[in-house]
Amino acid sequence: MSYKNNYSFISSAPLPRSWVEIDGQALRFNIRVARNRIPKKTKIIAVVKSDAYGHGLVPISRELVQSGIEVLGINNVDEVIELRNAGIQNPLLILCPILPPEAPLVIANNAWVVVSSFNEAKWLNNAAEHLGKKAIIHLKIDTGMGRLGFSPSNFVKEMEKIKKLSSVCIGAVCTHFAQADTDLEATEKQWLELLKLKEYFKGLPIHVANSAALWRKSVYACDYVRIGLALYGLAPMSFLRRLLRPIMSWKCKVVLIKELPKNHPISYGSTYRLKKPSKIAVLSIGYGDGYLRSLSNKAFVLIKGKRCPVRGAVTMNQIMVDISELPSCKIGEEAILIGTQGKESINADELAKLAGTISYEILTNIHSNIPRQYRHFLSRSNASLHYYE
Repeated sequence: MSYKNNYSFISSAPLPRSWVEIDGQALRFNIRVARNRIPKKTKIIAVVKSDAYGHGLVPISRELVQSGIEVLGINNVDEVIELRNAGIQNPLLILCPILPPEAPLVIANNAWVVVSSFNEAKWLNNAAEHLGKKAIIHLKIDTGMGRLGFSPSNFVKEMEKIKKLSSVCIGAVCTHFAQADTDLEATEKQWLELLKLKEYFKGLPIHVANSAALWRKSVYACDYVRIGLALYGLAPMSFLRRLLRPIMSWKCKVVLIKELPKNHPISYGSTYRLKKPSKIAVLSIGYGDGYLRSLSNKAFVLIKGKRCPVRGAVTMNQIMVDISELPSCKIGEEAILIGTQGKESINADELAKLAGTISYEILTNIHSNIPRQYRHFLSRSNASLHYYE
């Protein structure tokens, strides 16, 4: 028997089972909070690398630019090309090292680069010379992070070599604080290490402050500040939570409801057994979608404004939660993974603490296949993106 002609297809599902909502009003509010913290002369480098921390590189970048952000901080050449193809002309600062074959693309797309070695500067110089352009670089000094940057002991020698490259322009000098959110003394030590070299780059713009450092000491707000987490409404330090508004909500649907008896095991490995007869809801989300498996038996979701505990192991595309206190819950009910419902809230910081990680990982781990819906955004210049009032 042939089934060849027995099927017809439609192009997309009518409604998503899981989706992320991004609030443009909250984003603009956080920008204003940051602006109020820095001097008027200081420019913001808005860090939008890694798909704008999972919020969507192009729509977030467009909204930031329309809101007056001067520079966008990105990860690599792929993000440069994506933003240029989206029509964004603002300066783009690549925060990570480039590879030699990438240099021509960097120069052709007028991107700036954070440079940690003479070789990087030489690759950019050669590409710029070939294209008849100038390479704009920011020299990084490793004052204690142990990742990128020139060592303080050879910085001056390397900078002098770079100054002799005919097609390179040094646009700024920078460093990165390793413990701004936890250790003010260590942060100040890094700052003073940078200042020891200041006479050698006198007159050049400086940037050192990330979101955490910006609220540590106002002196760290130099010519630029690099703000990432705070723009998305998450606080690197707990006292900041009352100042910022999280811009992301993550939601999914109840797809099945079951009545199970006392002692019934839940999920793989039977890591949870019901303490009493319970009503269990299956939700359409799992570690394959970015909801960490380490949240098993620890996290909560919000349904009808109530906290419902996750029971058993998080599976690839489903989790189970106890809804015994919600007799009216139905299939198709909205569940909040991150966000607010009624008087209750769950944020990425809470999930990070339960999972033994940081909020950055919670946000960037949300799979790109999960639809993003952009609400209250000023910029609507791409018809393929979903905007809502």
